[in-house]
Amino acid sequence: MPPTYPKELKKLNVIAHLEELRMRILFSLAIFLALAFVFFFKSDVLMRAAVSPIEDLVPNLIFISPTESIVAYFKISFLASFICSFLVAAYQLWAFISPAFEKQKRVHIVLWTISSILLFFAGTAFSYWVALPVGLKFLINFGRDMLVPQITIGEYTSFFCAIIVIGGIIFEIPVIIGLFADIGILSPAMLRKNRKYVLLGILIFAAIITPTQDVVNLLIFSLPMFLLYEVGIMLAALLYENNNHYDQGVES
Repeated sequence: MPPTYPKELKKLNVIAHLEELRMRILFSLAIFLALAFVFFFKSDVLMRAAVSPIEDLVPNLIFISPTESIVAYFKISFLASFICSFLVAAYQLWAFISPAFEKQKRVHIVLWTISSILLFFAGTAFSYWVALPVGLKFLINFGRDMLVPQITIGEYTSFFCAIIVIGGIIFEIPVIIGLFADIGILSPAMLRKNRKYVLLGILIFAAIITPTQDVVNLLIFSLPMFLLYEVGIMLAALLYENNNHYDQGVES
């Protein structure tokens, strides 16, 4: 049997890691699809919850194509599946990257994973209870003295799903900042120095990701993003101080 050289071992390790990543992605996707299948049979309950924020503003949603109604139910089922399977995906990501870190950092990654899950659910709750009611009230009442809102179920569910997912994603900002600070990529001084550029970037990003381009929805998402950035700076400062104490203890 021919000897295996270091370059070949490195190549085999890369292939093994890619295969592991592929299996974890496929497993997460399988859970997502299985949950979507289950949720579709409970989609009436989900749809009632989804239309609740708009019921007082538009009592009856309409559909204008034969497939629009069923597609809307599929969207809500996929959204519920995405929210629930986020827990599985977060665990799979942790399980994949944790062996590359030492024991202490591994504990940190567990905490970051738990934080990301909690903040994701907090972001979806913020979108449902705050962003949607405020945004819908402004958008639908604007010009209502001359216009009659006739909103299709397809357009509404697309808007609903986008707002919910965006809320979950932007609440991950402190976790991303804290994680990068924990592994030494970001520092509190760097974050404070670039605050004004980050604020501009947040406004641009909020304008891009919001389904509508009105000022109300822009502020609904940009203000929490900036507050979450400030929370991230505080987390980075705490981590920076703790890491310095740890390094000094190791050196002594």
